[in-house]
Amino acid sequence: MSPQAQNPPDQPTNFQASDITHNSATLSWTKSPGATSYELGIRIQNGAFILDLTNVGDVDSYTFTSFRPNTNHIAGVRAVNSHGASGLEPVFVLTLPVPEPDDEPPPARPTPIPIRDTLNHLPPGIQVNNWHDGAQGQQVDHVGVGRADAINPQAILDAVNIWGYVTPDVEVCFEQPGRLLFVDSVYPPIAPYPLPAYQRDGMTCTTIDTAGTVVLMRGQSGAPPAPFQPQSQPKRSQTYSQTLSGCEVRPWADVKFRKSPPGGEVISVTSVRKWLPASEKRYGYFKVRLWGREGWISGEYVYIRGDCGA
Repeated sequence: MSPQAQNPPDQPTNFQASDITHNSATLSWTKSPGATSYELGIRIQNGAFILDLTNVGDVDSYTFTSFRPNTNHIAGVRAVNSHGASGLEPVFVLTLPVPEPDDEPPPARPTPIPIRDTLNHLPPGIQVNNWHDGAQGQQVDHVGVGRADAINPQAILDAVNIWGYVTPDVEVCFEQPGRLLFVDSVYPPIAPYPLPAYQRDGMTCTTIDTAGTVVLMRGQSGAPPAPFQPQSQPKRSQTYSQTLSGCEVRPWADVKFRKSPPGGEVISVTSVRKWLPASEKRYGYFKVRLWGREGWISGEYVYIRGDCGA
């Protein structure tokens, strides 16, 4: 067996979009040696996923037909084999406006060149660490923060908006002291809530695991809300199954979506970060619905709320 076959594949290259319309585009890439399939994810810039990481097979192109018109999207592709997945290769896709009835469709616009390192060019007063290719960010003022109904613009000292491929434990630091708020731009309620802060090298820091805006406010950080506790997985010798009602789970890491617990076939690996109703619990796995089908995710990688059983 070759060394390449014993490791996750390399990241796909030459990822680009073509034939862009108001709702579709063809995404293509150069295959990676050792890859057996490819996973594609598409989200609205500063918004929600419209295609979660989904296995599209052993192909080098895919035409997606559910883009939003006149909107900037971020698409990502990664290579997969039995030993894992590569890093995510991103590209921006700006769709065209909806054509007027009976008019000729507007000419295709060139695909914007992906900017890969905006987080390396933030002002000196802001540092973002532990991010991966596909994450983007920019400093914003009170207008960019928004929510004047809930946040006093005069109390804002600084803010940074982060979007794209945001992975757990991305660290955001400000040179100035203050308290921190987070405005989640992906999962409702889209409302500010306090973030726990800590000091590192004289900076005020916190961590996030989803896209949104970190806001530095005047004053001292108060006590954050009680943190969610990941559900521990019971021993696999426990074979009982529990029917659940009023239980919800929220993945805090990329997690395998399986046909059955605990070692069933993997349907896909999901990076969804939202609350999902759980209807059953077995072997420490929760039964949820994703992409119109039911499957199981491990309780080791989720927060829980409600009556989720023993």
